[in-house]
Amino acid sequence: MTSMAQLLETLTKTFPHMETITAMFADSNGIMRGKLLPADALPKLIKEGILLPASVFGTDATGESVAETGLVWDTGDRDFPFMAVPDSFHPLDDAGRNIACLIQMMNTDGTPHQLDPRGILGQVITRMNDMGIYPVIAPELEFYLIDRSLDHGMGQYAPIPMTGESQPTNQIYGIEAYDEFSDVVNDIHSTCLTAGVKADTAITEYGRGQYEINILHNSDALRAADEAALLRYHTRRVARRHGIDATFMGKPFADDTGSGFHLHVSLWDDKGNNLMAEQNGADPVSEPTLQHAVGGLAQHLGDCFAVFAPNANAWRRIAPGHYAPVDKSWGVNNRTVNFRIPESGKSARRIEHRAASSDINPYLTTALILAAMADGIKNRITPPDMTIKNAYDAPNREGLPATWAEANQMFSQSAFIKSWLGAEYTHVYSATKEYERLTFDKTITPLEWQWYR
Repeated sequence: MTSMAQLLETLTKTFPHMETITAMFADSNGIMRGKLLPADALPKLIKEGILLPASVFGTDATGESVAETGLVWDTGDRDFPFMAVPDSFHPLDDAGRNIACLIQMMNTDGTPHQLDPRGILGQVITRMNDMGIYPVIAPELEFYLIDRSLDHGMGQYAPIPMTGESQPTNQIYGIEAYDEFSDVVNDIHSTCLTAGVKADTAITEYGRGQYEINILHNSDALRAADEAALLRYHTRRVARRHGIDATFMGKPFADDTGSGFHLHVSLWDDKGNNLMAEQNGADPVSEPTLQHAVGGLAQHLGDCFAVFAPNANAWRRIAPGHYAPVDKSWGVNNRTVNFRIPESGKSARRIEHRAASSDINPYLTTALILAAMADGIKNRITPPDMTIKNAYDAPNREGLPATWAEANQMFSQSAFIKSWLGAEYTHVYSATKEYERLTFDKTITPLEWQWYR
């Protein structure tokens, strides 16, 4: 392991023209927060970290600190050290004058703090490793390119650089539709590579101006979640550099498909064997480990929905016919189901989890997906009947919340959630999201003035 002194020496040599350091982390909403530091603060950042209050993990989507979490006035808004993630340093410009890194909140004894979603994911991975299970994951994130200005408070599709007009129709996998924004998407892709994000395929998605960038499979699940957080951050930076913007909202446009966070997960043992792979010539879903993993995902889906659909807009995405799963379905090579077994050879046997909106916290979402799979395997949970055709025809929503309010309540009361995320963080997250929901619900909208005045 690289020592602090070695890391400092390496960074000083790699970025000799360094002027600023952006030290950042994803809060419970997945929003990047942090501090901008001068270059001479690097030694202190490496050795001691920087101080920030734990209440940053109890802020809603607007940045409001929620007193009901108990992290603000009850504790005196106490600070904790945030330490740099060593392999996350990367340049923000070609000259290397401005660099960035991820940071993680720690306890005063140097252990990961269990109110930081990154620390929570690390603990979930450790518990899986203790079971002899080693996850390999690959995140996929969908997003829309949008105009920087709003039209009467509503978002607009980004104008095509060559014409100044928005794309008139959706062109799934369309090459010409990709070419229309290729300068932006290619710049996002290359910037992500420079940032250490193993960005793989970039495609045109179903919506107008909607794209997806995949991240390569990684046996370091914590690093893969880092890369998902960095991809979102740099996508928006690059889009703005091109005079437009990007959004990861779950449902930015009513008439177009929503944006999802799809996570591909395979499970391995310490000898390099895929635990979900079937025997030679057997049915692709015949391995009990795969079936039990699906069983766990289905059984705990309702408890996890407050994280998978974390805001009012994300709930608009959950509707039939737009490739957003609405129930506990699973099946082979079927994009209408929630837990999809992609077409592949047995060595690549995996589950694609499709429930989450793209504006989630990638650490929390990954942690709950892995925890549900591990619980299903440990307790040999039987999955629902497999869906062969269209999952929207007969959705199995037994035990699933129908509203954001129900999702928050199920999350806060779930023994499964508390056992994997900890009782304190369960309270902090549910209090934050309930405050956000109530604030949203009491807000008078322009549509009400248009319709009812």
